[in-house]
Amino acid sequence: MGKSKQRIIAKAKNDKSQLNFTRQDALASVIEDLTYNPASISAKKMITLFGLTAEELSEAGLSYEVLRSLDCLIGNFCSYNYTQSIK
Repeated sequence: MGKSKQRIIAKAKNDKSQLNFTRQDALASVIEDLTYNPASISAKKMITLFGLTAEELSEAGLSYEVLRSLDCLIGNFCSYNYTQSIK
């Protein structure tokens, strides 16, 4: 391994501002993003990354209308309806 790569790895291990993002931080970030922009792509990515449930989002203060607009994203609602319509 080269010296540069060793320095980069050592710096990342000792960096005090490493990315420590808890589930609660993610939830707060998603609620804030969706409050201002219900079509926020970054919020949708965060929901899928952390697997946030509709119950968690609702308890955190997300409005019913925005929550319903996320049906396809939360809980695979769309895939369930699609498989039910095929049968």
